Amino acid sequence: MAEVIRMPKMSDTMEEGVIAAWHKKVGDQVKAGDILAEVETDKATMELESYEDGTLLHIGIQEQESVAVDGVIAILGNKGENIDDLLKEISSGASSQSSEPKAETKTEEKTASAPAQDIDTSGIKAEILAMPKMSDTMEEGTIAAWHKKVGDKIKSGDVLAEVETDKATMELESYQDGTLLYIGVKEGESIAVDGVLAVIGEEGADFETLIKAHNAKGGDASMEEKKEEAPAAASSDSSNGSSASAKGDTAPLPASTGSNTTKNGRVKASPLAKRLAEEKGYDISQIPGSGDGGRIVKRDVENFTPSAAPAPAAAES
Repeated sequence: MAEVIRMPKMSDTMEEGVIAAWHKKVGDQVKAGDILAEVETDKATMELESYEDGTLLHIGIQEQESVAVDGVIAILGNKGENIDDLLKEISSGASSQSSEPKAETKTEEKTASAPAQDIDTSGIKAEILAMPKMSDTMEEGTIAAWHKKVGDKIKSGDVLAEVETDKATMELESYQDGTLLYIGVKEGESIAVDGVLAVIGEEGADFETLIKAHNAKGGDASMEEKKEEAPAAASSDSSNGSSASAKGDTAPLPASTGSNTTKNGRVKASPLAKRLAEEKGYDISQIPGSGDGGRIVKRDVENFTPSAAPAPAAAES
């Protein structure tokens, strides 16, 4: 079944993206983890991954063209699949959206943004990193692992965390330099799209006011709801004596012992890990994965020593 690939919201301030370059063309076979295109945002140029296997059936945006967040970039599906009805549906949806009266929308926007205008964040030299919408169906993400801690110096391009979504586990990059001032979600916890993941900026910046302004805009409403539900969930856990002790909020995640290959033999690895392995000349299938389900991530490649590759099973006998 065909799936629409939309422009993801890759940063808190992103409103649109420009397709800098396509790495695939219509008719190409695509595997999960393949880079489809390079996208320029207001922060940086990033690689757009595919989260599924299939054939690239349609490209909706040409190179150097821009598209708003949630705009249709491409369609992925089975080879030879007819997507005429899907294209008509997308086209009619876009036209009906553009023909809606704007007056009411503007009024609603003013009403919604009014509380946020009372909070002045112009002098705060820091920026919120919100949970990006990494796929069309994504509603929330889970922090599988943090690679940085509060107080660490961050450079643009550094991997901050691994995020599990409904599609895959992906590496979350920073798009700016600064100090990691705040972490809003612990390892193993989930947060809705646009929820506050972290704050990066100058040391001593008033990030608490920045978060209040973000919450006033409604960007973090879902996280506030979860906090309100937390006491009830905690009492429930204590009554059955099971999940509270099992979670261990501050305990590090154990290294995965799962296989790093799928049933069809494809190696489970992040695009960054694949690229690093190629640069170093490593056989990525020999690298043990510590990510979710044995997935190979950047640190696995960096810590890998070729001579430490697993010996053949026959040696045990």
